[in-house]
Amino acid sequence: MKTGTKILIGFSLAILAICLVFFLTLFHPPGSGEYVIANKLQDMPEKYVELSLTDLEKYPYVKQAIMNPGSDIKIPSDRYEEMSEFLKKLNETNYVKVNNEYYEIWFMSAD
Repeated sequence: MKTGTKILIGFSLAILAICLVFFLTLFHPPGSGEYVIANKLQDMPEKYVELSLTDLEKYPYVKQAIMNPGSDIKIPSDRYEEMSEFLKKLNETNYVKVNNEYYEIWFMSAD
């Protein structure tokens, strides 16, 4: 094979790879997905759900958020159902009590 042909094939493959990466990030940008954030509160909210650390073992990403207040904790897509179950536990509030501390729990979707 001629050198010019090899260069043309290599250049074409490089352009194809760049286009593939571009389109993949366009439809599924880095950082997209579901996140949970826990913010520690100074005062007791009116309505909250009390949880123990044992309760939180079923929801490791919520537990991680509570252990690291203010941090965005990414939830893997295979755990979305688990987060839906946790939201049902909250029962019309975003506040939880864990170990005599109060937290506001937020779920965020980034596209």
